[in-house]
Amino acid sequence: MAVAIQTISSHPLLTRAVQDILADLPVPILPAASNEAAATDQPGSPRLFLLDACSLHTDLGPLAGRCRAKSPGSKFLALLPPATSNLPEELRLFFWGIEGFVELGETWQTELPLAIHSILKGQLWVPPEVLSAYAIQAKSLLDAQLLPGHSLTAREGQVLQFLMRRLTNKEISNALTISERTAKFHVSNILGKLNLKDRYGLLPEKFSMPALRPAGPTDRLRL
Repeated sequence: MAVAIQTISSHPLLTRAVQDILADLPVPILPAASNEAAATDQPGSPRLFLLDACSLHTDLGPLAGRCRAKSPGSKFLALLPPATSNLPEELRLFFWGIEGFVELGETWQTELPLAIHSILKGQLWVPPEVLSAYAIQAKSLLDAQLLPGHSLTAREGQVLQFLMRRLTNKEISNALTISERTAKFHVSNILGKLNLKDRYGLLPEKFSMPALRPAGPTDRLRL
């Protein structure tokens, strides 16, 4: 089943512009929702949510978490206001599991379908500086917490990356094409090796956020 796309925005002009862009894409499009309640009142299959940071008066990170709880397996693309640097905010939202960012600048209408296509293919649409800072954060965590004589396997390293971005065992299993039971086994091993009681010890607020270098206005990395 194809993943449907739904915009959450209270700005009618932006909503109309986005819907016009989506109309040219060969994917199911759901009616735009003006708020979280309208988007989540009918929980269902996974969606790609387009979150308008300019009109939604709420933190997009927890919003994505609540939407994911109602529609497990959903993906998220944040529409951000033009700024000199959105990188600190993008890194914070990336840790909340948001897969991509498009700044609503001069080229956003060209970039948006590219970002959507990338995310629907299971890739990311984020600045390389965010991924670099994320890798530094993961290394910092391992250096601080990994018990002497222990190391993570390659698979555990993959699982750790998803854990740090607040994904559930089921979402990890789907992303890595493994059973939920196997994902749970890897999570348990990781927490044991890091001497942590639960996955909440992996959240970024438990550690200092790394500094970010400025990025070009249209520089995005597709992985």
